[in-house]
Amino acid sequence: MLSFRLRLEFTPQNCDEASAVLRSLVGPVRSEPGCSATRLLRNTSDGCGLTWVEEWHDLEQFEHHLRGAAFRRILAVIELAAEPPEVEIDDINSRRGFELIEEILGHSPVDHTDNTARRDGQGKGEEQHENNRSMGT
Repeated sequence: MLSFRLRLEFTPQNCDEASAVLRSLVGPVRSEPGCSATRLLRNTSDGCGLTWVEEWHDLEQFEHHLRGAAFRRILAVIELAAEPPEVEIDDINSRRGFELIEEILGHSPVDHTDNTARRDGQGKGEEQHENNRSMGT
């Protein structure tokens, strides 16, 4: 079992678009071979924080997903983010981050040089799990 968690922060101008794209991907990603769950969570306390979660039966099926059209749309949403993404990829033996995606694809699929200039000064270390509500299953 492998879990992929992507946390993103958006400006108010990009929030609705990012949320709509990710909501539209819940069903299609869930129907991919090897995917057992997809969820989209939104921080309701302040700003626009979104958390995208996928669960996969194994790394091979997740790797196939990373090379597909749905993940390219997720990468486009990452480009809209106000800050670099927080990525966690967990399996039974380890936790990895965005470097696993870069390793599988052979390159960095997003450019974060512009994103760091748009930061609004909020701390990234704040946990927002308790303020999330589910937007998909």
